[in-house]
Amino acid sequence: MRYLIQYIAGTGDLIVQAIAPFAKSLEVEYRDDSAMIFKSSSHVSVVGSIPFAKNVFAVIAETSRGDIDKGIIRLGRLLEGAKFPDSLARGLGFRVMVHVDGVLSRVGERSKASIERAISSRTGQRVEPRGMCQEYWVVGRQELGKLLLCVRLPKEKRPPKARGEISYELSSMLVEASHPTREDVFLDPFAGSGSFILARLGSPARKILYSDLELRRFEHEFPRELASGKRAQFRAEDALSLPSIPDGSVDVIVTDPPWGEHDKMETPYAEFAQSLAASFRRVLKAPGGRFVILTSRRTAILMEHALSGNSLSPDSRHEILVNGHPATVLIGPKSP
Repeated sequence: MRYLIQYIAGTGDLIVQAIAPFAKSLEVEYRDDSAMIFKSSSHVSVVGSIPFAKNVFAVIAETSRGDIDKGIIRLGRLLEGAKFPDSLARGLGFRVMVHVDGVLSRVGERSKASIERAISSRTGQRVEPRGMCQEYWVVGRQELGKLLLCVRLPKEKRPPKARGEISYELSSMLVEASHPTREDVFLDPFAGSGSFILARLGSPARKILYSDLELRRFEHEFPRELASGKRAQFRAEDALSLPSIPDGSVDVIVTDPPWGEHDKMETPYAEFAQSLAASFRRVLKAPGGRFVILTSRRTAILMEHALSGNSLSPDSRHEILVNGHPATVLIGPKSP
């Protein structure tokens, strides 16, 4: 089946790396700064569960782009022979949204009514303008040249985002970029409010380690999934020494250390980065240890230099935005 996913702007390269466990036989048809269309043999429920997607849609029909109202009428005519996901329940309410070039758009009553009738005829669903119901989106992307009719797939409720923390979607994407396995000992040594820990709890691991010097301050605001403490182990330790963690005992580190922009640093950032890299080198397994580090665009070169000097040379670098701030993701293995 064909799918459309929307994701955080600028993370398209990371998406391609992270999506493999959710989309077997992946064939990418289109990709831009914040959306991708692809084919996959995976079941619709598996694709719909992608944790790092803002929205996931199954593509039902498409037509050439031009006048939007005329395109919507054409899409309605195409529904007679179109394939709908098997999981759609008949009898539910639905609404039609029109999302063109990144914004919700108003269209003519005639065109909207025509596609509503076509959807109702094929699915047995009724138009429901308010409340919880199935959403069908007419989607146009600036560089696509086509108009799509998609059905939005349901997604699981996600933990709330703490103020100032990165989103659950980005946390999940970076965790997936670390290629998690069920045998991993996973560590976030700057865990803060626990966004990466929460994302890692979504898949099996041998051990999940939370560490932050200010654990006592953060733990009062932990979401229920983290506060239960059933799978994660908590430490209040300095990431630059990690005294309770043995040498070579960690499989993967995913973390968001201080950026040195708004955080008060006791040492120059270059020295901080060197100490961090030495600490990570000590605890990561060799070979086979992996890391994903999110840092500011401005300090990325200092972090990369420190990592490379400690046998942790990144093998990929991704420029993204985090809450509107330029950031860099550094990914790599530990060298023997």
